[in-house]
This record gives sequence, C-alpha cells and structure tokens, in this order.
Amino acid sequence: MKPIYRWIYIFLGTLFLVLGIIGVFLPLLPTTPFLLLTSFFYTRGSERINKWFRSTTFYHEYVKGFRKGELTKKQKIRIIITCYICLAISAVLVDHPFTRIILGCIAVAQAISMFIIKTKRENPEITIKK
Repeated sequence: MKPIYRWIYIFLGTLFLVLGIIGVFLPLLPTTPFLLLTSFFYTRGSERINKWFRSTTFYHEYVKGFRKGELTKKQKIRIIITCYICLAISAVLVDHPFTRIILGCIAVAQAISMFIIKTKRENPEITIKK
C-alpha cells in the first residue's frame, strides 16, 4: 500500500474517533457508527494503532458487540432511543412528505436490525462472601 493511502486511513480513523468521543457527550451525535468507521480505517492504516484502539474501553463498550453481532439490552435501548429522537427531530423540521416517508422507513429498518442482532446477557457482578 502506498504511504499516502496509509496516512489518509490513519487521518480518517482519528477524525471518526474524535467524532465518536464527542458523540459520547452529545446525545444527538451517534457514537457507535463513528467508532465502527474508526475501526475500519485503523485496520487498513496501521496495525499498531488498530491494536491500541481495540484495547480501549470505547472499542469494548461500543464496537465489540457490533462486530460479534450481539448487543446487551441496555445498548439496544440506548441505540433505539437515540435513533428515534434524531429521526423525530428530523421529521418535525422537514416539510417534505417524501422525506418523512424515508425517515419512517429508516426507523422501521433500524427496529428490524435490533431484532436481528442477538441480545447478549449482561454479566452480573458476583460477590463472594467469606
């Protein structure tokens, strides 16, 4: 791979990482898609940076479940609520009926995807009494 492409992948991965971190604090900015893009670009840009990213808590909390095809119930609820809030705001702000139909289709597709993705049980904390 040419070095210029490698640097472009690293730059894009870092850009999406920053947007994903901002998304943690801003509820209308989705975190997971940006972190998925970060993983995609770091995988192609640098093995060392990708290894570092996969060791972070952001990766384990937001991306790992998607890559495995399973999410916890809490993660699914958070994704659905955030997505529907964004879609509702968009539908209210747009006057074009065709756009509202498209937003409705996106909402249905998102709901279907949450049913397709397996629900992982959260590991309860085990306390051992002595």
